[in-house]
Amino acid sequence: MRAITSSGYYLKSANLLAHFSLLISLLVTGCGPAPEHPVASNNTKKAKPDTISAPVVSQVVPDTTNQTECPRGASEPVVKKSVFPDAHFVLQADRMTGLETFSMPQGDKVKITQSGCEYYTLKFEIETTRFAADTTDLSYWRSAAITLMRQVNKGLQTPLEIVKGLDAVSARIKSGESNPADMLSLGEEVDYGGSDPREYLTIDRISRLADKRYLLQITFSYGPM
Repeated sequence: MRAITSSGYYLKSANLLAHFSLLISLLVTGCGPAPEHPVASNNTKKAKPDTISAPVVSQVVPDTTNQTECPRGASEPVVKKSVFPDAHFVLQADRMTGLETFSMPQGDKVKITQSGCEYYTLKFEIETTRFAADTTDLSYWRSAAITLMRQVNKGLQTPLEIVKGLDAVSARIKSGESNPADMLSLGEEVDYGGSDPREYLTIDRISRLADKRYLLQITFSYGPM
């Protein structure tokens, strides 16, 4: 048996360590993470940032009336500014209804509502402090309504026969004084025109307001057209 020299022993040990180190290095390298590759995408569109838009609000006021089906047409001013200089007319959003306001020299305030489609209607609302009585005294207020409307009519330009209508109401009031059964009641229609189309008026209501003010409502109508 040959003796193993010290130099040979160290040489073999060094070779073993070298092989062992190489093996460890290979094992570590083989178990490392796989290289990363970009994931291909079929979506070639670029993403857009989120945006918040304000809600769209329509500024168009819807028409509730078909003007082509209304014989009357759009409302127009009926008050003469030469008589009542502060008269103010506003056509409403439906393009059919008109509101007109003015003050009388005596301080009374008047509002006229012009409306209707197959009918032409003028509703007068007169606010006054010149007349005062219990609202149940219809005889007093019927006469007051006629007086006020005659004064208002001086500044009107309308196809309605206002004077003829007021004369018909006056005659009806006189008839009621001699015959209580024929007394004119609130809201009752008084005809003063033909039968087709009709022309009539109503004294609709009398109301007491604050500060000794009273409101009278009288409506003139013509139709159907």
